[in-house]
Amino acid sequence: MKKQENIKNLFRKFSTGSLTPLEAKELLQLVRQGDENPGLKEILTSYWQESANEVIDIPSVNMFEKLKASIDALEFIPEVQLTKKGSTKFFMYLKYAAVIVMTFGLTWLSKDLIVTKISGKMDQTENLANNEISVSYGSKSKVTLPDGSVVMLNSGSILRYPTRFDGNTRQVYVEGEAYFDVMKDKHHPFYVSTNSITIKVLGTKFNVKSYSDEKTVETTLVSGSVEIYSNRKEINDENRLAVLKPNQQATFEVEKSKLSVSNLGNKTDSIKAIQINARVDVNPVIAWKDNRLVFRDENFADLTHKLERWYNVEIEIKDESLKTTLFSGVFEKESIEQSLTALKLATPFNYKIKQNHVTINR
Repeated sequence: MKKQENIKNLFRKFSTGSLTPLEAKELLQLVRQGDENPGLKEILTSYWQESANEVIDIPSVNMFEKLKASIDALEFIPEVQLTKKGSTKFFMYLKYAAVIVMTFGLTWLSKDLIVTKISGKMDQTENLANNEISVSYGSKSKVTLPDGSVVMLNSGSILRYPTRFDGNTRQVYVEGEAYFDVMKDKHHPFYVSTNSITIKVLGTKFNVKSYSDEKTVETTLVSGSVEIYSNRKEINDENRLAVLKPNQQATFEVEKSKLSVSNLGNKTDSIKAIQINARVDVNPVIAWKDNRLVFRDENFADLTHKLERWYNVEIEIKDESLKTTLFSGVFEKESIEQSLTALKLATPFNYKIKQNHVTINR
């Protein structure tokens, strides 16, 4: 029992990037032994899966550089050179992940248990390294940016940001869904670019959802204020589409280049491409960052997209009439089987699960 608790603690520290060199060696040795010990391998796989489902906090590059000295002491890990300009800066601590996964074999890889991929890329025009964080389905990550701003990334999301913010602005790119808690700095505005719009902030908390397979981009403001701009035009006051206040949500229709804003008002007005509707409740929008999937009067077709990302599965609805059925609920620690069973209590349907493919029918 004591050994199992030790393994669990090692995986917990591995998932948060806090392993010491000695602990990394210990975990590596256990993984190697697991190839020849089925019982140990089962324990290791169980704890890896458990740690993979946790939110992973990814520190900024500075944090990794502070760890470099201890990491370089590990003889079994090849050295990766770091230049002062950051042209080959790589997140050194993830070398542990590479060694462990490669040693353990393709079994783990086939289950897609590596939840976060981090890479360093050089922006040739600015001679500054860019970091890219990619989060797989069924996982979430937390990122601390160089200025101290914090970003929570939902399943299937990508974040790109520089190793440091130079110049007069702070700029990042996001694809998927992210919750931003931006450090206030009136002299250095913060810009979040998506595939269709750019969001300008000074210091605020907001959620943005911009998946490539969806037709809209949603920006939901929790506190502070943000400005919305179309990527098709220059960012200036004349081209500003909207200024959001807390509890407002901007929905940008990509194909129509139309923006609608839901706010505290009860009437509907049209201002340029903006339509003002009823108040929006931000709680269901941002609940995902606290590991809660909240949905209210959501049709089954849209809900299944969220379930696919949440559980890393593919869902096929065979019955067309089911796609428009509305559901409300909250999922936290339920498995995909438990969630589907709960949904079918409200509206009867049948489902079959084969590996990661789910078929739903009447």
